[in-house]
Amino acid sequence: MKTFKMPSALSIVMIFLGIVAILTWIVPTSVVVTDDDGNKVIHYNAAFDGDGNVVEDAGTDPVGLWDFFIVPIQGLISAADVAATIFISGGFLAILNHTGALDAGISALVKKFKGSVLIGILMFVFALMGTVYGACEELPAYAIVIIPLFVAAGYDVITGMMVILIGAGIGNMASIVNPYSIGAAISAIGNEELSMGDGILLRLVLFVVLLAMGIVMVTRYAAKVKRDPKASCVAHLDDINTRIDGDNVAAEVKMTGRQKAALAVFGIMVLICVIGYIPWDAIPVGNGTAFDLVNGLQYKMQGTFIGNLLGANNFCELGWWYFNEFSCVWLIGAVVVGVIARIPEKTFVSVFTSGCKDLMGVVLVLATARGISIFMGSKTYGMSITFIYWIQKLLTGVPLWAFVIAAVLVYLLIGIFLQSTSGVAGITMPIFGAIAFGLFASSGAGSIGGQVVLLSAFTCGINFMSCVYPSATNMGVCELVNVPYNVFLKQWAKILVPILAVSALIISLAPYIGLA
Repeated sequence: MKTFKMPSALSIVMIFLGIVAILTWIVPTSVVVTDDDGNKVIHYNAAFDGDGNVVEDAGTDPVGLWDFFIVPIQGLISAADVAATIFISGGFLAILNHTGALDAGISALVKKFKGSVLIGILMFVFALMGTVYGACEELPAYAIVIIPLFVAAGYDVITGMMVILIGAGIGNMASIVNPYSIGAAISAIGNEELSMGDGILLRLVLFVVLLAMGIVMVTRYAAKVKRDPKASCVAHLDDINTRIDGDNVAAEVKMTGRQKAALAVFGIMVLICVIGYIPWDAIPVGNGTAFDLVNGLQYKMQGTFIGNLLGANNFCELGWWYFNEFSCVWLIGAVVVGVIARIPEKTFVSVFTSGCKDLMGVVLVLATARGISIFMGSKTYGMSITFIYWIQKLLTGVPLWAFVIAAVLVYLLIGIFLQSTSGVAGITMPIFGAIAFGLFASSGAGSIGGQVVLLSAFTCGINFMSCVYPSATNMGVCELVNVPYNVFLKQWAKILVPILAVSALIISLAPYIGLA
């Protein structure tokens, strides 16, 4: 009797796409409009006509076979910026690997740091990226480097995956200053007395406690695997791709000057990308913000010969970067490393395109996952709005003592149907914020305290679901190393469910211990 084998990542996403396609025949569409007071209002069982007017009793918007097969293509078009980032990062890392710098760098890190220290440092880095600017869709680019590092150190691919995805996921759950979740939610609530500074102590506590839990649990798993490779949750699988070329990567390799320079370029690239994503305009400095300070040099160069030569007039300001800028930095980095290593032109093109080709499977998964979002609908129209409408009804009338738990559960459910944190914030916060304002008005925490705990319930709930959902990021990394989704889900649940429970407990206690 044949044992069941989990389908590939692409097949799983196609199955989810089929389920969502069936739901379009059953679930009516709804729309979100902005009223005269600037509030978001959901019109249930409604649609927009060609002129943008609301049509009531619109019913369902079913899709057919043609839609099912064309939507991954539409998904690829809509995700072109992310796809370009993945391709170019693959090309860059192939060039870096061709120089031998990657193997030498991994060897040096493995020699210098013990496994637990390495896990702690890198999880902190990815958590910082998540909590500052919401790192998510660019994570597969880092997986190409981090996963081989841990395999070379005697661990398994799951260890490397957890360091990246759970590290960044914890950062997103805390969202200390993440403009795409906490910033969007504060803006959507519309309370002028509520600022980014409110609840920042609670979010800092969440960051420290959840990250400490994550590091401990990942380190325990990693240590168990290093002692006994059979303890790995992928030990029974034969087709795991470790992303390592050769059998002796972990052996000591003497690093040349050119290899050191190539790794320095890589480090500078990552630093530049992080600086580009940090929301500088949300950081007050004197009478203004840090935005003008970090972009001051660019502004001074505009209109000068050097500025025109470098393209300063078209340079996107630091703090407003997205995938195009990320891709540009990695493309420039590939060229610089190629020059440093003196790679011949034909060899450079061949190696770079080969690196892009290796990530084609990841991009196809990404495109199909975007197709699911297209079927579900947008931030203003579709089935996703209907599900949010139903879930909002569940939260109305919840007693004060149960509010936080209910809010976390509600955002877990919403995260199944709509993955955009800023989109979910825009739709739900005007209503949930008003509920929290009224519920906590007579409590010790006050109305602002109620909205503070709602904000953290939102970031923890929605981002927990992002950590386990078969999204483009998660399925892309699974595809990269051939880890089945059921194995991924089981291991992530072991780590993240306790973390979610502790986060809910901390948020529930926050009004009583002075954190809200």
